[in-house]
Amino acid sequence: MQTTAKSKYKRDITISFILYGLILFAVNTYLKQHGSEGALAIVLALLPILPILYFARAVLVFSRSWDELQKQIALEATLVAVFVVGLGSFSYGFLEGIGFPKLSVIWIMPSIILVQGMAQVVVASRY
Repeated sequence: MQTTAKSKYKRDITISFILYGLILFAVNTYLKQHGSEGALAIVLALLPILPILYFARAVLVFSRSWDELQKQIALEATLVAVFVVGLGSFSYGFLEGIGFPKLSVIWIMPSIILVQGMAQVVVASRY
């Protein structure tokens, strides 16, 4: 049976999210019990990136199945997301300089993904 691009995409992102959750839980549990110093801790702390790379690959492979209009909508939404999150984080950096609480950069990528998804809805409604 031939797998469609969309069903393969759903399968791959599901696998990546499950692996991410399992690896993150295992790494955090291990580091809490054994400490977070040394080269092993660095390797373990970066281990959750592997399923995210698998997720990125799934998105790129799926995007190759899109028609020109879908690609145009995704491009515009991605540009909106990069500029909204980029300008927001850049601006907040100045506010941190005058005493605002420090925010972790770990929130930048999830923010880009969230804003891109919302922007895609808005951009698609214009076509």
